[in-house]
Amino acid sequence: MARPVKHDASTREALLDAAEALLAGGGPDAVSVRSVADALGVSTRAVYSAFGSKPGLVGALAARGFQALADRVNSLPVTDDPLADLAAAGPQGFRVFALARPHLFRITFDQISAEIYAQPSAYPALFAPYRALESRFTRALDAGLLAPRPMVELVFTYHAVCCGLAANELSTLPPPVGANFWKLTQGVDFLRLWELALAALVRGLGAAPGPAAAKPDAKPAPSRRQAVRLRQHLGP
Repeated sequence: MARPVKHDASTREALLDAAEALLAGGGPDAVSVRSVADALGVSTRAVYSAFGSKPGLVGALAARGFQALADRVNSLPVTDDPLADLAAAGPQGFRVFALARPHLFRITFDQISAEIYAQPSAYPALFAPYRALESRFTRALDAGLLAPRPMVELVFTYHAVCCGLAANELSTLPPPVGANFWKLTQGVDFLRLWELALAALVRGLGAAPGPAAAKPDAKPAPSRRQAVRLRQHLGP
């Protein structure tokens, strides 16, 4: 009886390299058990042995993306200025990851699917970017530089700004990465925009939570009758 073929960690990484190359060149539809096996010159059994299924393979690709972003953020310098370090995580961490590996950005953040969340192969790396930002927020909070808020709100807000900036910047690139969108931004310094946006966000998070105080010269809210008339004037 033939001895079963064993596939070690190096084989698994080689299969992931092949899958990532296919993803970069043709998008998610280009990644299949057969295409990955053919790209590496092995049998489909090698792919099934390493990942169990195509969803397992895609989940492992997503894990690679999550971990790559976390590693990038964690590698950034830690200085004596927690707010500057927090603001730098966007342009120097998230942006670098998205531009260098847009195909992984798509499946991990821009077009994340429930199928990926269901794959054990995506964990624990899926939480790694959250932890990387959490550590930077914690330093700023411990130093009393940010208003106390639930950590999930802070990380979610920061992450949302980065995702929006990354998706829109990538859209300006030519296919297959982007769509040559936002032609008016030719010549724009996107790095500087990232820096300004994240610095402004961090400054804003330093404000005390709660409703903003009304300005002394603020006009009173319209009465119910005035509101009805205004709607009639403006139309539906």
